[in-house]
Amino acid sequence: MGESESVKPVGELQVLGQSRVWPGIAIPGVILLVMIAVGVLFDLFSWPALVFGAGSTIVAFQRLRNAVFADDLGLLVRDRKGLRRSYAWDEIERMGWVDQGMWGANLAVNPRGGPYDVPGPNASINVGRIWRPGRRRSVDPVPELLKTHGIKALFDQ
Repeated sequence: MGESESVKPVGELQVLGQSRVWPGIAIPGVILLVMIAVGVLFDLFSWPALVFGAGSTIVAFQRLRNAVFADDLGLLVRDRKGLRRSYAWDEIERMGWVDQGMWGANLAVNPRGGPYDVPGPNASINVGRIWRPGRRRSVDPVPELLKTHGIKALFDQ
């Protein structure tokens, strides 16, 4: 199966994280509009700030539909290319969220394998990049998935 082909989930689909409009697009968009308004009204343009605001808004639109899911077989990632299978549960040695600051969060996975495999158990790979997961969610499903499938947390020894 090609990597760009969209797949169907198997069994129950669980949302691990998905991009939200509010922090991803609304905040950089409002800041960009305020900077443009101040620039027009007071003839004060900060080109680096405008470029940063425009870049943030463009990146936000690219990640708008990004999401990371789990089903009975493993991880699924939804991005601009559609829904694709990332890793099966038995291929994962370690897994966890890595905070990327204002740029969102990545789900990092250390695949099983030997020390010289690339990527392998000593090198993680980011399988999903989203804008911050919703903070209103009461329970993070990742720890329960780790326990269910016998996977170590990202920073466990």
